Amino acid sequence: MGKIVAIPDWASPALQGLCFWLGSQHTLGLAANISEGAIAWELMRLVFTHRLPDRHLEAEVFYRHIPEFLASGVANDSRERADLAIAKKARMDRGTSYATGDVEAVIEVKHSRSRKDLIWQDIDYLGERRSKSPAVRAFLIYASINERPEDFTNIDGSAITPRYQVTPSGTKYRVRRVCRATKIIPSKNKNATGHYAILIEVAPPHSKAANDA
Repeated sequence: MGKIVAIPDWASPALQGLCFWLGSQHTLGLAANISEGAIAWELMRLVFTHRLPDRHLEAEVFYRHIPEFLASGVANDSRERADLAIAKKARMDRGTSYATGDVEAVIEVKHSRSRKDLIWQDIDYLGERRSKSPAVRAFLIYASINERPEDFTNIDGSAITPRYQVTPSGTKYRVRRVCRATKIIPSKNKNATGHYAILIEVAPPHSKAANDA
């Protein structure tokens, strides 16, 4: 079995930009009011900036509008939505489905204030979709303001080891990239405090090269 595929080109710059944005909100005293929706929209802006030029982004996409997921068991009347979808082609309108093969990735966004069971629930849901629809990559981006996310990082703030982890329900996921912004110099930041954006991939596909960090 080869190494897992590289993370998307947009991932590192978008996540680092999100860290800086989280830090700016914290400095301005606005962090307590940041919702997951606000984080998702800022992330969408950053992914749009750093995406490949022929990629299309859309927020709040029904999973049933992605043919690979519909075929994998998502009900025709399902109201479940991806926070963000990245596609090779734009669809005609929000009421129609994408063509098979158009969507290359879906992203869910979670705030560190979210209940832990909701985070595992999102990863489990993505895992179920991935197990039946391996052509579409599935990511969860976890944002944390002024605290180290202990479930996904080591004590020094680096990606948790081993990188492969499982949810309480047994879904396998991998911490692909950890980005952080902090005003504390490293020698004094004993608790690795900072503003974090973490890229988690559910059941990442394999290839000859990987670029986790």
